[in-house]
Amino acid sequence: MKKHIALLALVLALATLPILGIAQESGFDPTGLIDWFNESDMWMTVANGHWSSDPADQITDEELAQVFSMTTKQQNAVHWTPWYFIVVKDVEEQRKIIGDAWGDPNDMATEGTVTILVMADQLLTQDQGHVSTYEGYYIPTDTARYDSGLACGMLGVAAASLGYQTHYFGTINGEYAPKDLADGQYQSMSRYVKDEYQRVWGFRSPYNGEINEEFVYPVAGNCVFVAAIVVGKPIEGETIETWGTNHARPDNWVIWDGVPNEEPSPAANASVAAAPAEQEEEAAVQIELGENEYLGEGKGMGGPVKVKIAVKDGKLESVEVVEQNETEGVADPALETIPGAILEAQSVEVDDVSAATITSQAIKSAVADAMAQAGLN
Repeated sequence: MKKHIALLALVLALATLPILGIAQESGFDPTGLIDWFNESDMWMTVANGHWSSDPADQITDEELAQVFSMTTKQQNAVHWTPWYFIVVKDVEEQRKIIGDAWGDPNDMATEGTVTILVMADQLLTQDQGHVSTYEGYYIPTDTARYDSGLACGMLGVAAASLGYQTHYFGTINGEYAPKDLADGQYQSMSRYVKDEYQRVWGFRSPYNGEINEEFVYPVAGNCVFVAAIVVGKPIEGETIETWGTNHARPDNWVIWDGVPNEEPSPAANASVAAAPAEQEEEAAVQIELGENEYLGEGKGMGGPVKVKIAVKDGKLESVEVVEQNETEGVADPALETIPGAILEAQSVEVDDVSAATITSQAIKSAVADAMAQAGLN
């Protein structure tokens, strides 16, 4: 749920919002909205390390109420209304939520920012521990991520209209945000979820009508973390060239010409050409294991991280990352240093590389896996 995708989806969604027609009747001309958005710098997010640390720049409670009044009107599938937002103001709490996955936590949040935790229901299944049964209505689906992403895009535009910028995090690794649900698949953010927090299902309550109390459920045990949004203002005196995430926004869209494509996609060809057993055999051939060599696997940012170890006289003789799909540049320091550190320490109990924590932990998990196969403690 990257920030750029969410914002782009939001701009497209705004074009169809019925509320714009209502706005015309009230005197606001919405036809200039797209031009304003494109020609201003309001759509650009703040690069880490460029947040104002002035407490006076922190968004107020009244402004947050305005932002959420727009955010929660986002259209969503069947109006399941899967999202729930929790605003964290304390700067140290914000930093210990985000962690160091993307750099120094001091750059991620300041005394002038707030961090909004985006929680979503209908992701955690009942087998994984979902608390409420939702008799006859529970449908675990990734649509909850999609719907929450659209709401996040709406939130970004609402904040921008009040002079605030945003930065989105789909991955956090702070000590206050452990992956503690469904064998480490999800983050409950239980530190910030109070017993009285209740999520209301929109599809069973009429617009501007009385809430149907039969469809009000606790956030705790039902909602899981999907994103964090930092909201604030850039450092005074800096320009868009210094504080903005000034990356290209390509025109990745087209109007289909009406002529069907009769050729299957390359991915489809590949799957047809090789049966699952043949694919597994090919993968096994790529990583050859000799005597006293073991292959372990850990979960990285880009997928599996595979590490081969060699053992001699009951000790690690070599540690080598043989397969990974981590982000180039970001993960490189971990890929280059963690294997050597493990070999020197003869243990996976080594320090993670700052800004590459997830890759570091994936390598250590893979080595621990291989060591267990080798009978090493």
